[in-house]
Amino acid sequence: MKKFALLITTIIWIGSYAQVDTSKTVFTLTEAQDYALQNNKQVVNARLDVLKSKKKIWETTSIGLPQVNADVSSNYNMDLPVTLMPAKIFNPNAPDDEYMEMKFGTDYSTKFNLTATQLIFSGEYIVGLKASKIYKELSTNQLEKTEQDLKEQIANTYELILIAKERKQIIEKNIESTESIYGDTKAMFESGLAQETDASQLKINLTTLQNALKSAERQIDIIKNLLKFQMNISLDKDIQLSDNLEGILSGVNTDEVLQTPFSIDNHIDYKIVSTQEHLQKLNLDREKTTFLPTISAFYNHQESMMGNDYEVFSGGKWYPANILGLSIKVPIFGSGQKIAKVSQQKIELDKVQNSKYLLSESLNMQVIKARLEFQNANDSYHLQKENKDLSEKIYNDYETKYKAGMASSLELTQAQLQYLNTEQAYFQAIFNLLDAKNKLAKALGL
Repeated sequence: MKKFALLITTIIWIGSYAQVDTSKTVFTLTEAQDYALQNNKQVVNARLDVLKSKKKIWETTSIGLPQVNADVSSNYNMDLPVTLMPAKIFNPNAPDDEYMEMKFGTDYSTKFNLTATQLIFSGEYIVGLKASKIYKELSTNQLEKTEQDLKEQIANTYELILIAKERKQIIEKNIESTESIYGDTKAMFESGLAQETDASQLKINLTTLQNALKSAERQIDIIKNLLKFQMNISLDKDIQLSDNLEGILSGVNTDEVLQTPFSIDNHIDYKIVSTQEHLQKLNLDREKTTFLPTISAFYNHQESMMGNDYEVFSGGKWYPANILGLSIKVPIFGSGQKIAKVSQQKIELDKVQNSKYLLSESLNMQVIKARLEFQNANDSYHLQKENKDLSEKIYNDYETKYKAGMASSLELTQAQLQYLNTEQAYFQAIFNLLDAKNKLAKALGL
C-alpha cells in the first residue's frame, strides 16, 4: 500500500509539472509565482533533495533487512606448494634429520559460497532509521523555505516592473505636454511674440524628459530580464504582465496585514531549526548506542569441487558445507573514545538549542520591526500620494498660466521639476509599501 501511495503521489506530481504551459507569455502575479515554483532550478533541486531523502530512508531501512551475497571462485594451482614432513612419520627407521617433500592439494579447485545475514539488534540502526525520517522532514522544510523565498522575489520584481511602467507613462505624459508647449512657444518666438530663452528652456526640459524616458525603458527591460531569470524563462522570450499597479495596491488591506497573528511554531525558519535540534538529539542517542551490543544471525552454504581435472561442467563431484550461527559484538573498552564522542554530541546539542533560542527572539523582533516598518511605509505612501496630487495640480495651473502669458518658462520648469520629483518619491513610497508588506508576510511565516 505504501508503494502504491508513493506511485500515485509521484504521478500526480509529474502531472502537475507537465501541466505548466511553457508557451505562456502573459502572467498575473500569482501565475508568475506558480510558474516559477514549477520551473525555477533552485526549487527543482529542493524537490530532488526531498526525493533523495525518501531514497535515503529506504537505504537505511534495508540495512536491517536480510542481506544475501554469493561468490564463486575457480583456481588452477600451476605449482602446488611443497611441505616438508619428517620421514619418521612414514618410516620409523629413518634418521631424525631426514624429511620428505610432499605436495597437498589438487590441480583444480572451485568453490561456491552463499551467505545470508540478518541484523537482530543494533542501537545505531534503530536511531539511524529515525534520523533518516527526520532528514526527510528537514529537506521538506528546506523546500518550503526555498518556495517562500522565491515567491517573495517574484512579487518584488513583478511589482517593481509595474512601478517602472507607471513611471514611464507619467514621463510620456509630460513629454506630450512639453512638446505641445514647446511647439507653441517656438512658433511664437519665430513670430517675435516670445523670448528665445523661453523656447530654449522648454527645449532643455523636453530633452531631459526624453532621456528619462529612454532610461525608464531600459530599466523595464533590465527588471523584466531579472523576472524571466527567476521564472526560468529564456531571456529572448517576451512576456507581458496582466496585473496593474492599482490592482496590486487595492489588495493591500492595512488592517488585515497589521492584525495578522504570529505563530512562531508555524514559521519555516523555526521549523527548520527545530528539526535540526531533533536530528542532533538523535546524533547524541546514536553515540550512546555504541555502548550496546550488536546481534546478528548468519547462514553460510558452501559447495566445493577439487580434482586434478577441471570438471565443473562435466559432472564433477561437489562437497557441501552448511553453517548456521549467531554473532554478538559487545564493546568492552575503548580508552574513553566513545565517552568523548558522546560529550561532543552533547555540546553540539547545546549549541543548536542556543541557536533555536536566539532565532526565537530574532523572529519575534523581526515581526515587531516589520509591523512598524509597514506602518511607516503606509503613512509615507499616503503622504507622498497627497504630495504627488498637489504638485500635479500646481504644475497644471502653471501650464495654464504659461499658455495665458501669466507665468514664465522658468516658473513652469520649476513646477514641472517639482512634479517629477514628487512622482519619483511617490513611486518609491509605493515600492517601500509593497516591499514592507512582503517582508511582514515573510516575518509572519506566511
